[in-house]
Amino acid sequence: MASGISNMESEAHKKKSATQHLLHGAEAGGKTFREFLNKFNNDWSSGLAGLLAYNILMSIVPIAIALIAILGFALGGVTDTQQLINQATSFFPIAGSNKAALSLAITQLQKNAGWLTIIAVVLALFNGSNLFVTIENCLDIVYRVRPRPMIRQRLVAIGMVLIFVFLVPIMVFASSLPTLILGLLQNNPALKSIPFVSTIAANPVLSYLAGFGGSVLVGFMLFEAIYVIVPNQQISWKNSWKGALGSSIALALFLALFPIYARFGLGNYTGQVGFAIISLIFFYYFATILMIGGEINAFFSEGVRPLPNNLVTFVSTMAGKLNKDIPEKEAEAIVNIKATELADRQHVAEARNQEEQNQRRNQEKIHQTPGYLQHGSAGKAPAAKPSKKGMVLQVAAGSLVAVLLEWFRLRQRH
Repeated sequence: MASGISNMESEAHKKKSATQHLLHGAEAGGKTFREFLNKFNNDWSSGLAGLLAYNILMSIVPIAIALIAILGFALGGVTDTQQLINQATSFFPIAGSNKAALSLAITQLQKNAGWLTIIAVVLALFNGSNLFVTIENCLDIVYRVRPRPMIRQRLVAIGMVLIFVFLVPIMVFASSLPTLILGLLQNNPALKSIPFVSTIAANPVLSYLAGFGGSVLVGFMLFEAIYVIVPNQQISWKNSWKGALGSSIALALFLALFPIYARFGLGNYTGQVGFAIISLIFFYYFATILMIGGEINAFFSEGVRPLPNNLVTFVSTMAGKLNKDIPEKEAEAIVNIKATELADRQHVAEARNQEEQNQRRNQEKIHQTPGYLQHGSAGKAPAAKPSKKGMVLQVAAGSLVAVLLEWFRLRQRH
């Protein structure tokens, strides 16, 4: 009976411990999530996403022109230029509204071969690289790193455009690969005779999942290239795959749901202006997904902590203290800056403490150096102690001098 009661108490204690462990885990997870949201908000990521959306809208056509020109550099041998434009604009929906401009640009490139073609491609690369310059500046804020020098930054951005152009055919192939495989299974009688294969080919859910998987794969390749190369920091695969995977899944879901949102929520926007507004909204959400992935990598993989206040408050407060130019007539209604001031005081105290520790270590090293006094002024060598033989000679010489002086004195008296 007693053993049964003890077993029941032991099981109750285990259940209580497990419940407490789950509660502590949930509390720690909730605290971590709140801290992540705090970092996202204080980094001003939503505002940076709007900046990126505008730059994407302005850079997408130059990138499309560079893509078409580089992939079909032998444009003189391409008979169906419109097909090439259609394939390129299938990956750039916004560029599809400017097919006439693209067709005119490509026609001019075909007619004016030589240096004019090279200059046009270089200008397209330069204008398209503005997007990756802006992405680097935004991600540098997220990772707390300083940007590259101007020339190097531009070269990296142009390199990213070239890498992007190289990745586009691979991403298009990867996204269409599941559909091609399913089409092959459906159109091949020999393969359809296999029970398992016929089930896969006839299942629409599997077809949709295959297309969704292809979209995730394409997005992962794109985001991984951005997160590894663009920030001015050495970022490994280990510290970048989480954000790339999360962003690619979010992008695939967004691409699947945005047409529904555009149809029912943005149906009043028509014409060229409406298309521009819808495109800007589309790119804003895309840029937000890009920033969320960067924040995930910085916070969970690199250990970057949130700012004490939002970016604008932090920069204005610290810059005002550094330059001593905070306006005297500043409005009374301001954001509470106690968190930033407290962090500044803690940083100053830690810097002073570190300096004092360094000074103490340097003094200890000086005192431990052979040939230096343990007490007194550091750096002065101790006086050499005379030997016993030297002392005897000094005493004898002194005595002899005294005897000679006394002898001379007595002679002078007589």
